[in-house]
Order: sequence, then C-alpha cells, then structure tokens
Amino acid sequence: MTTIADVAARAGVSIATVSRVLNDTARIAPDTRDRVIEAVDALDYHPNLPARNLRRNQTGAILILTPNMTNPFYASILTGIGDTATRLGFAAFICNTGDDPQRSTAALDRLRQHQADGAIVLSTDEDGAWLAPYADFPIVQCAEYQSAAPLTHVSIDNYAASRDIMAYLLGLGHTHIAHISAANAYGSTSARLAGYRDAIAGAGLDGRPEYVQRASADYSFASGKRAAQALLELPVPPTALYCISDTLALGAVVAAQELGLRVPDDVSVTGFDNVTETEMIRPYLTTLAQPCYDLGRVSTEALDDLIGHRPVPLEHILEHRLVIRESCGPAAHHLDGHRWPSRPTNKGDIA
Repeated sequence: MTTIADVAARAGVSIATVSRVLNDTARIAPDTRDRVIEAVDALDYHPNLPARNLRRNQTGAILILTPNMTNPFYASILTGIGDTATRLGFAAFICNTGDDPQRSTAALDRLRQHQADGAIVLSTDEDGAWLAPYADFPIVQCAEYQSAAPLTHVSIDNYAASRDIMAYLLGLGHTHIAHISAANAYGSTSARLAGYRDAIAGAGLDGRPEYVQRASADYSFASGKRAAQALLELPVPPTALYCISDTLALGAVVAAQELGLRVPDDVSVTGFDNVTETEMIRPYLTTLAQPCYDLGRVSTEALDDLIGHRPVPLEHILEHRLVIRESCGPAAHHLDGHRWPSRPTNKGDIA
C-alpha cells in the first residue's frame, strides 16, 4: 500500500510538503507542486480522506440541488459537477427539489447539521427569499442565480446570448419573430425575454404581444409544442420561433410539422442550451450553446475554494456561442392577414 512517505521520496520533498500540496494549506513553488502531483498519480496514492476531513472538521460531502434530473440541460451540468467533485475528493449528493422551496431548504438544512460542507444550487427564482438565510454557508449558484444574493454564481450572459440569437434571425430577414418563454421566475427567463424585446425595438419593429407565449415552468416538450401551435395558428403567424430551451424548440419543430409546415422553409426555429438531442432529429436544431459541463466544473471548483476559505469572485461568466445548423433559413414570404398557404386543416390531413 502506497504511503505519503513513498510519494515524498519519489518527488524528492518532505512529507510535510506533500501534505501541504494535497491539503492546499500553503503556497508551494509550481515545479514542486507538479512533482508532487506527478508522484501521486504515478504511485496511485489515495489520501485518507475521512481522517483528513476529521482533522478539518469537514464531512467531505457536498449537496447539489437540482429542479429536474430528467432535463438534459441539467444532466450535462451534473456530469461536470460529479467529475470535478471526484477529482477534488468530495462525495456529491443530488437533491431533486422539483423547484419546491420547502424541499430546497430542507436539503440546505443539512449544512446547519454539519452533514455536508457546501452546496451547489441549480435553480433559484430571481425573487425567491428562501436562499437568503443560508448566505453564511459555502454555496454556489450555478446557471440560475439571484442577482441580489451575496453568493457566488456561475452562469453565462443570458441577455447577450438572447441578443445574439435575435441578431441572427433578423439578419436572415425575419421581421415576424415570436418568443416561446417559460412560466417561471428564473433570472435567465427574464433576461432572454428582455433581449428579445430590445432586439425587436432596436430593429424598428412593432412588438406584438401575442408573439410571446409562455410554456411550462419546467420547459416540457409538450408545452413547447402547444405554445408553437398557438403561435403558428395566429391570423398573422410568425416566420421564426425563438425558444428559450432546446426541449421547447424540439416541441415547436414537431408542432410545425404536424401543421404541414416545413422547417426551415416555412418557419425557422431556434433553441437554447445545445443539448445532445438537438442532433437526434431532422432538421438539426440551431441553438445557443451553453458550456454545460464547464458550468458544473467551475461551480465545483469555486465551492471547493469557498470550503477551503480561499477568495472567490462573486461572479463567473462563461462564454456562450451560437451553433448554426439546419432549422433556420431566410424569412419566408409572409402574407399579412392570411393563413399559411396549403396548410392542412388538421394534422391527419395530407399536405
């Protein structure tokens, strides 16, 4: 069995230096740190984590509060958290809250009971007050966050991302652009809606209130389909649908197809997140890519720093990018005041 003495001998340093590197309790020269890490990896050395945590008065466990484990967006973030937690020596416990504040606070009470060292919270309403009493604990808000809360958060710039999507659709000549939002109070939802509305106003277009539809709070496929159908059956239907999640956008694509419309020839559809499912059906979905894995990774690294009492910025903004695929094209000829030509009267008819 490999011991810390073996690691010290291979790295050519003292046992105390190895301990300082592994526990990150002192400034160590980069080349010395690299030699220690190389020796740890080469000898497959595993520290006695329970003993170390006992000395630190820590549990070695962190909590992850997620609203919906089945949503592919959260699945990618959870992978980033899990991989990084393992690398940093934490056991990560997932709490599926269903966006219920009572379930969320019950989970965070484990911090008060010293059953976990910190928590990563994946969903917080912008106006929710349930998180404030836990501000003194090591907590990182990931993807969603309360801007007024004095807690570290890791996210993208949702407003800028929304403006990027709108600039792309406007550049394709679309002047009838609808927005499928969600019936929740997330900061990302309001920021994306603001980006949409500001882009419409900035282009000198009239904002049509009926062009904003809210799908379910949890971004379900069925609610995206219903919202898209309502928009495409308007007397003056949009030629483009900007959806705030890929799951909603996939529902919109199916709704258009069942109404006899071609995507993107008759109507363009964009999503948001860039989950794996965006390339599982044709047309492949144009979307705004969030760095989901890195959101999880950076959040876990920030939480580790908080637990270790190291300085952490309140805000980490990661880069987003527009991924252009097949679901968007130039604006179709729009007949104001008329139905779409050759539209079947119901989804059972043949176009």
